[in-house]
Amino acid sequence: MRKEQETPPLTAQPMAPGAKVIPFARKPKACRRGAEIVDPMRRLEDEDEHRRSLQNLAAAVIIAALIAAGFWLIDHLRSSARIEACLEAGHRNCLPNLEQPR
Repeated sequence: MRKEQETPPLTAQPMAPGAKVIPFARKPKACRRGAEIVDPMRRLEDEDEHRRSLQNLAAAVIIAALIAAGFWLIDHLRSSARIEACLEAGHRNCLPNLEQPR
């Protein structure tokens, strides 16, 4: 497009007598630092990622507790099975930790 064919720029309309103009006052730079504009989809993704990480942490704690409870249960089952086998064999001192009355 040639320079001659361009449309002329729009000019401001003259104000009517008695018209009021409200000036646009900018805030000082110190006040404008407040909230940062964030993409809503990005904010939702960040919230979802935070929620998922908390859920993963909770799941890891639950799994660790289940593993610890499993080891505790297996240990007690082994010791009770050993004591039961000792009693079935007819031995008298199957519980060395307990004091025998004399």
